[in-house]
Amino acid sequence: MTQEEFAQFAMALRTYYPRENLLPNKAAMALWYQQLEDIPYQVASAVLQQWVANNKWSPAVSDIREGYATATMGELPDWGEGWQEVQRAIRYFGMYRVDEAIASLSPITAEAAKRIGFRNICISENQEATRANFRMIYESLAARHRKEMNLPPKVRELLTSAQQGRLENADIRRRKEGVEHNTET
Repeated sequence: MTQEEFAQFAMALRTYYPRENLLPNKAAMALWYQQLEDIPYQVASAVLQQWVANNKWSPAVSDIREGYATATMGELPDWGEGWQEVQRAIRYFGMYRVDEAIASLSPITAEAAKRIGFRNICISENQEATRANFRMIYESLAARHRKEMNLPPKVRELLTSAQQGRLENADIRRRKEGVEHNTET
């Protein structure tokens, strides 16, 4: 979205919610624009219209981003749908074609199944406990995925590079400590 389009978006936001003091100054406008600039204007406008139709109060930036993620990627399947996928894969591939079974699953379902162990799911004698464990893992992965998808691309890149830097710094520290331990002995 361009700055001109964002100005239209901001005007619509203030018009829909005139009692609230939304985007009161240039600094607020700049911060909101920074968070929403990667969203196409048409999609942001549609998300705002949907929000207005369903909510009494103005949206936060996170509400617009979440609406954008849902509009572009659709709703994530819930854990029950993921469990059904796993059960279909078990019936079709069995416990001996694990790689093919995992490849047939949606990404979050596949990760949850890998964490439990696809073969473990297949041979489980306590399906209720296995299903409960799958649910906890799936919901955790889905929440993490939603949070990640709501981040603006620039922020996601900065956080990724910061995490890598932290890992690199920790690795350098470990190497130095290893050298110090080697010289002491």
